[in-house]
Amino acid sequence: MHSQQTPRLRHLNARGERRRGFVLVLTAVSAIALVGALGLTVDLGRMYITKSEAQSFADSAAIAAALELDGTTAGMTDAKNAVAANLNRWNFSTQAFTGTTTAFATALAGPWVTTPSPATSYRFAAVTATANVKLLFLPIVVSTDSTNVIARAVGAQVPKTQFREGLFPFSPYAHNLTAPDFGLVTGHDYTLRWPANPKLGNGSNVCPGDQTSGTVALADAAGGSERGFIEDTSASLIRSTIVDDYQSITRVVGDLVAMTGGAKQSELTSLQYRISQDSDSSSQTYAEYLSNAHGNSRRIIAAPINDGGTPAGSNNRIVGIGAFFLKQTGDYGNGGGQAWCAEYIGAWVQGSGKKGVGDGVNGAFVVRLAQ
Repeated sequence: MHSQQTPRLRHLNARGERRRGFVLVLTAVSAIALVGALGLTVDLGRMYITKSEAQSFADSAAIAAALELDGTTAGMTDAKNAVAANLNRWNFSTQAFTGTTTAFATALAGPWVTTPSPATSYRFAAVTATANVKLLFLPIVVSTDSTNVIARAVGAQVPKTQFREGLFPFSPYAHNLTAPDFGLVTGHDYTLRWPANPKLGNGSNVCPGDQTSGTVALADAAGGSERGFIEDTSASLIRSTIVDDYQSITRVVGDLVAMTGGAKQSELTSLQYRISQDSDSSSQTYAEYLSNAHGNSRRIIAAPINDGGTPAGSNNRIVGIGAFFLKQTGDYGNGGGQAWCAEYIGAWVQGSGKKGVGDGVNGAFVVRLAQ
């Protein structure tokens, strides 16, 4: 005996079948949307990670490039080589960046030039890094299977006027008050420690760059015990200031600096040890040092330059900072009548193995990310 469905039952069964069909369609659409969203998340996530990797590369490369700038074409080449030598990679450190560009400018606003000539005044370095990311899911909805991820950073030598560490504990005299060199000439030797009785003419015991009556008069006005040293007089602190770049006093351009004087044996032994820390302790000049290209910059020091005092010999004021190149260990002796000389090389850049580019105003710089 066959059962027969009532019209109402047949209506309910049909409606149930339609509902099941709608659920299947909805499930299929939802699954597609879910897979699409998952794919979008995967591709966007890979692009985000790559962007972070590219930015890390650009940041570190821009700083390395800016440290190499010294106002010469060779410095530009060294800056580009520093970018090329950067070991940061992308795709979880498995792929090198390609198409990287390095450009230079005299100001943050540009214009940016890849090979400026002459190279003077260029103290900004911009690095642009590009990574081509293959897309896994987005090609379903867009007409490309890859995209370029680009990052850019600018490193710059920015002026520095306050120092908590890093200044050498001697203060040479300015020859005039015109920044940034204050009368000092690059390539000339100036006095770190003055002899007890400075003399000109026959038998001169004054560093060549300071062989003027006006400069010697400043040294005489300071008195025989004030010899150029500006730090604490304990042997341990002398060693720390010369060897380890320690400062017991924060120094600011424009502040007074007190001479603490004396011809101490600990100064000499510490100075000789500082020179021996350099992997090139034999080059006689800064030019030779650059040409040999194997020094580690320990012979490059920053020293505060003072105005000689008001009146002369007292209330000496720091007018600027200069970079100096220490001579060979044999050029320094402890005799009271001997001057200790160092070659003036120009602007100083903290952490760099070269002189700085300079900006015509300041004598000391530190490399920072400017963008």
